[in-house]
Amino acid sequence: MFTGEYHHTIDDKNRLAIPAPLRDCIDVEAEGKGFYLARGLEDCLFMFTPKGMQDALSKIDQHPFTKKEARDFQRRFFSKALKIPDCDQQGRILIPQHLKDIAKIQKNVVIVGISSRIEIWDEKRWKDFESKTEKSYEELAENLF
Repeated sequence: MFTGEYHHTIDDKNRLAIPAPLRDCIDVEAEGKGFYLARGLEDCLFMFTPKGMQDALSKIDQHPFTKKEARDFQRRFFSKALKIPDCDQQGRILIPQHLKDIAKIQKNVVIVGISSRIEIWDEKRWKDFESKTEKSYEELAENLF
């Protein structure tokens, strides 16, 4: 399970170090090796283990391709997704420019562990998200649970 908030920077070659606590909690035998990087929601990127991506795919595939909304989402999601074989020796991954552009990521990022996925946010956007949702935390909990 992924948890925590980590502040990092993307270098000039678009490489981002994935924090060791997030890398270390992956059971490669159960989850698979490497990652999938995909367009997220609210202007962030989603990063899944191979098993996590398969679980997401199973949920997405529950919607028939005969529905336009399902086709549109699938096209937007999968056309920008890519497989990352693994981190380099320094624990970094390459964030392609097109995904940086989609998530409006500049240099400073926040990497957040969200249960079965990792989210990568531009630091300013993450701060804006936190500001907007801080007061509604209890209300969200009450409505969801």
